[in-house]
Amino acid sequence: MEEKPSFGGLLNNLFFNALKFLGYRLLKTFFSFEAVNIHQVPPTGAFIITANHFSFMDPPVLQAACPRRIYFLMTEKYYNPIWVRWFFRLMRTIPLRDNTVYNIGPVKTGLEILKRGNVIGIFPEGGVSKTGIIQEGRPGTLLIAQKSNVSILPAFISGTYLALPKHAKFFRKAKIKVIFGNPITYEELARGVKGKKGLKDATQNLIQKIRDLSQKNQ
Repeated sequence: MEEKPSFGGLLNNLFFNALKFLGYRLLKTFFSFEAVNIHQVPPTGAFIITANHFSFMDPPVLQAACPRRIYFLMTEKYYNPIWVRWFFRLMRTIPLRDNTVYNIGPVKTGLEILKRGNVIGIFPEGGVSKTGIIQEGRPGTLLIAQKSNVSILPAFISGTYLALPKHAKFFRKAKIKVIFGNPITYEELARGVKGKKGLKDATQNLIQKIRDLSQKNQ
């Protein structure tokens, strides 16, 4: 069952919905934004959405494509600067420490969010690609999936590397698209392998699912 927001939560949701609408309109106007296979997004219940990471545009792009609110995980490096921290708190982003693999505290927070029927967003590469090529997944990426038993929804984001590659100062003209894949379970990704080896295998198999979706963008 999804959480019932308090009055403060309702105000937060209004702010979020206004930003989501504005972001969608801007993407549609300037980047011919398109979302494919939206019917694959579960309309209710908890799940984890995962995608490639080519640009700092990816979180708002993925959120614009997804009908459900996403609670994103992000590294403390980008979360902590005081001039942006207030915004990420409003967006209910979950900060991850850079000096550890498994981030037990954030995992616990993510599990609580899933228990309330919400959606967690993860970029399994662990950082923005400098080349526009999908990188290998980082160990521990799917620890939340391993412990939660919720479905995992892969997605491929195209166009953001052209629109705003890492370290670029200005936007460029590009067509941005999000392609959703079929939901899959952690057990299917791990293929019966347990423990850390299963976690590593599941992450790499998920990366392959995202690569497969990228081929549909050709």
